[in-house]
Amino acid sequence: MTQFLLMSAHRWDPPSPPVALDYVAWELEKIGICSEVVDLSFIDLAELESLLQQNQYDGVCLTIRNLERTVFSETLHFPLPSIKALVQLVKKYCSGPIIVGGNGFSIMPERILDYLDADYGIYGGGEDSLPLLIQYLFDRKGDLSLIPHLVYRQNNKGVPTIRCNSAASHRRKLPAVKRGYINYQHYFRPGYDNFFAFGNVETKRGCPHHCVFCVEPAIKGRNVRVKSPEDVTKEVDFFLQRGINYLFLADSEFNADCEAAVNLMQYWRKRGYHRKMQWLTYATPANFSEEFAELLPKSGNLRIVIDFGHISDKMLSNLGKDYTAADIKETISLCEAHRVNYRGSLMLGGPGETRETLREAIEFFNSVPCEISLVLGIRVFPNTPLGNHIKTSGPLVDNPNLYGKVVNNDDLLEPVYYISHKIGEDIFDYLSHVIRDPEQFYTLTSPFRLRSVMNGHFRGVAPDYDTDGALELQYLRGTSESEELYTSEEVIV
Repeated sequence: MTQFLLMSAHRWDPPSPPVALDYVAWELEKIGICSEVVDLSFIDLAELESLLQQNQYDGVCLTIRNLERTVFSETLHFPLPSIKALVQLVKKYCSGPIIVGGNGFSIMPERILDYLDADYGIYGGGEDSLPLLIQYLFDRKGDLSLIPHLVYRQNNKGVPTIRCNSAASHRRKLPAVKRGYINYQHYFRPGYDNFFAFGNVETKRGCPHHCVFCVEPAIKGRNVRVKSPEDVTKEVDFFLQRGINYLFLADSEFNADCEAAVNLMQYWRKRGYHRKMQWLTYATPANFSEEFAELLPKSGNLRIVIDFGHISDKMLSNLGKDYTAADIKETISLCEAHRVNYRGSLMLGGPGETRETLREAIEFFNSVPCEISLVLGIRVFPNTPLGNHIKTSGPLVDNPNLYGKVVNNDDLLEPVYYISHKIGEDIFDYLSHVIRDPEQFYTLTSPFRLRSVMNGHFRGVAPDYDTDGALELQYLRGTSESEELYTSEEVIV
């Protein structure tokens, strides 16, 4: 029997289940291929090498979930060098095809396939394309050029090139998914904050929004495709039968299709699932209806994380958000009226950000009774409005708003972050002085001082990549008694 190794290449802390491999394993099973799932969060390279030696795998599928943590810090996280070494290790013991996929891969599929020296890649959802590729490779059925989402090498008149096939047209309804190829007990750590380690269920796929920095629409499509309440609940039952009753709904935004979200919550409510499970998810102030808010606590929702983005209408527009400050205020009002347990997130330092707009955001949310995650800096990805603007605006190193690898990185493969130079180097000190509640605002990296100094090809950061995926939650302590040190009229150079 043909046997494939399915591998998650990241070392996350806490480990996060590679749900994509659960989907892939089922697709392989349907065409008669046995698979084994390995997560490098749980084994070291020596153990992997031993596994490769002992088993004659016919091929390997490797998923790349992220190109980095997308959280700016003094030490950059960029896993591709270690993943490239992983591909070389696999090649020593497996003569079959190495196929790469995942959200991270889908950001730059041709470039990453070339960088890793892998054989094939599948960008976006690979459930339909992977079986077609394997049938071509092992049974000589079909035509490579007709397999949607496929990235592969070919010779064009003797010149090696990488070709990327077009995407498939998407159906409105997502198909049912069989679960159980991953041992989710390895990941399940029930608790209030550690929701990355909950059971994961996707209820819809696609993002219709137009944020200037986001790659989700390119990866998952702008048309939102919905899984039926019955099919979603079958996946929920899989987890409940194994004692896993904390779930994370892994949609880009749960209310990207508000009607579908409402229908699902009504289905759960009528069948008593609010007494069986608790779940978390992300949402947006766009499409946040009163019916949606009313159903959240009645359907087992433990907490919802709302992407507020900012409160300044100017900054919301600059970020490409399709909602306004008025929408944010209405969303907060609905959450309070219906006792929704919510947190929020702000993205600071974007195009046009100043200390005045920062103060506007913090002062508004000082009076909002929820915790807020602060994200300072925007990862600049290619094929996004922000990335396209940056790439056509001259050399990266000449742009004072860019941090990270700003030399020999014109395609933006390696980490580059946008942080408006108008906010100053001591931005974390400034934020701590305008924050009132020391337990309200937090970051996922330790506060540090922004520095524009160059370290070789890198601006403002250590040039050595950190290949671990751990994040460190830290609250910013408010010291409002010193607020007079920072006035909105201060000149930022």
